[in-house]
Amino acid sequence: MACRFRLCYAFRMDSLFATGHLSILLLVIGLFFPRLTLFCAWFFSAYPANHLSELVNFVLWIFVPRFLIAYYIYIDIGSHNIWFWAYVVTGIMGLIGEPGVVHRRVVRRRVVRNDGAVTTVEEEV
Repeated sequence: MACRFRLCYAFRMDSLFATGHLSILLLVIGLFFPRLTLFCAWFFSAYPANHLSELVNFVLWIFVPRFLIAYYIYIDIGSHNIWFWAYVVTGIMGLIGEPGVVHRRVVRRRVVRNDGAVTTVEEEV
């Protein structure tokens, strides 16, 4: 298929969506459930080959699984890929969180007096 746009000549469009040796299923499901996807890949012996030790793989799996998958994509395909940048962006978003959401903790305590009256007290912590 010939490309008619200058963008295609400067940047290969087929390499943008390439998956390399990684399964497309691993890449798609990994965006939403990265730890589960990495565990299933390990369980079914489909873990991508890499130069990291087992301990480093495990620690990254616990703390930053999307960056671990982004590293796998980088060593397999490179950084000129939409999958790599999707994992980097979702990893950063996961670390930062939603700035408009304020998490507050409400403690509800039920107080029963000697005369049998019950009062519920709510406190913000």
